[in-house]
Amino acid sequence: SFIGGVGHKRTGDNRIVASSPKSAIAESFRALRSNLTYFLGERKTPIILVTSSISGEGKTFTTINVATVIALSGKRTLIVGADLRRPKIFADFGLGNEVGLSTYLAGMHSFEEVLQKTQEPNLLLVSGGPVPPNPSELILSGRMKQFLDEARTQFDFILIDSPPLAIVADAFVLSEMVDHMLFIVRQNYTPSGMLKTLDEYYRTGRLKNISIVLNDIYRSGPGYGYGYGYHYGYGSTYGYGRKKNGGGYYSES
Repeated sequence: SFIGGVGHKRTGDNRIVASSPKSAIAESFRALRSNLTYFLGERKTPIILVTSSISGEGKTFTTINVATVIALSGKRTLIVGADLRRPKIFADFGLGNEVGLSTYLAGMHSFEEVLQKTQEPNLLLVSGGPVPPNPSELILSGRMKQFLDEARTQFDFILIDSPPLAIVADAFVLSEMVDHMLFIVRQNYTPSGMLKTLDEYYRTGRLKNISIVLNDIYRSGPGYGYGYGYHYGYGSTYGYGRKKNGGGYYSES
């Protein structure tokens, strides 16, 4: 199901709700918060997984801003950087990555030791931590479930920023532990075949409770243009670790 759209961002600032709270993009994240609240119903302490098909579609950008608008509503909110191979969400908040999810999962630190406060009230972060030699095994371990169980006792809302779905299996593993998934589709960027693949995953039950967020919408005429017009393939140029994209909008690497 489609849950909301976010317009084209002209700056490199990923924390746009905090820096431009009255902007149209910030308002779109408030609308997304309302729709997500409706989807979740009365579920207590929901855990939301944010993912996409490939790098550069805006999942980290979406995670940060959805979490921020939720925190601004008074809910104690946690962002979990679960991309253990390329941790970077900490940099948007000017925080460190010496400890994080990887060191918790490896048994090196406690839950409290990996929590970091951000500049936003009610919003905390657990970064990915130092890159481990065995990311998938750590995600699969029982410690991941323990981490989320502990998070539920301390927070009202949890958002997990995961690796891209088409690159590694981590998002599939994490999907079994969450209440809802936000799948980010970027206009004129996401491979067209991915939507068919996503539909197949949903129909076969491999992925459940999933909503699509359309990101980077360019204005077309009097309203937003929701036409997809995809033309990017799965070539290595657009794979994991992609640098600056052509439009200069968002870089996942």
